[in-house]
Amino acid sequence: MNDSSGQGSDLTQPAELQAFGVFFAKHKEEFLRIAVRRLRNLHDADEALMDAGIQMCRKWPRIEAHPNPLALAHTILRTAITDFYRKRARHTSREVSIPGTSYTAYADTPTVDDILTLRGYDRLDRALDRLRARAPQQAECVRLRYLEDQTLDEIADQLSITKEAAKANIQKGRKNLQALMDLPEPGKGDS
Repeated sequence: MNDSSGQGSDLTQPAELQAFGVFFAKHKEEFLRIAVRRLRNLHDADEALMDAGIQMCRKWPRIEAHPNPLALAHTILRTAITDFYRKRARHTSREVSIPGTSYTAYADTPTVDDILTLRGYDRLDRALDRLRARAPQQAECVRLRYLEDQTLDEIADQLSITKEAAKANIQKGRKNLQALMDLPEPGKGDS
């Protein structure tokens, strides 16, 4: 399909828009929950979700034809969340104070308390990144289970693996995360 400028358009047909609307409405709460967990702010999560929704709508025929449409939608959502971080960093790096006015920046400047709150997440994020490099499936299973609060059935469906494989990957992933974070094994603390 071509638009008036002669360039290709990836807009969907009305029937496809209706199918996308049903799909998005059905999974919107789940998508928002995932975005809030990753961005840790409802307003930022909502903005990232809307960006993801636009991308999903544009790619709806591809999503609908995919063997696991929900998994592809989750991938688009994760990409939109990552892009949200990148976009925020680009905008923040360009912000400047306006001398003689009360306008100091376009975004809220984080306080020391905000940074201290995130300190605990940084250690986990780094360990998850290392686990992702060593055992991507374990890292993804752990992330889906504990950061996105998905059930074993949902994880198995999303990753196209069995429920038992999801459970095994979560157990191995947790053990590897403990080692990567230098945490004592449960029950073997410094008593």
